[in-house]
Amino acid sequence: MAVAIYDPALLGKGLGSEAIRLLLQHAFTELKLHRIGIRVLAYNERAIRAYQKCGFVVEGRERETAFVDGKWHDDLMMGLLSTEFQGWLRSKVRS
Repeated sequence: MAVAIYDPALLGKGLGSEAIRLLLQHAFTELKLHRIGIRVLAYNERAIRAYQKCGFVVEGRERETAFVDGKWHDDLMMGLLSTEFQGWLRSKVRS
């Protein structure tokens, strides 16, 4: 799973989080998946915040696994269980 918003004018408006939420809702309700795991470059703070906003938790770190622009970077592994997502949804409805 990856979300990319290339227009700087559209950043920070919650569009990425909404796209993630819609994908998760489909995955957990329609497809009946139990778990979704993702990898994200550790320096990509905007993406990490969006994933956490949707309920993902950091499960681990792989050190220097991605070579980007001449430098090695860590990957974070993040995961979300269907039960966690359902709880997250209920908390958003009450808010």
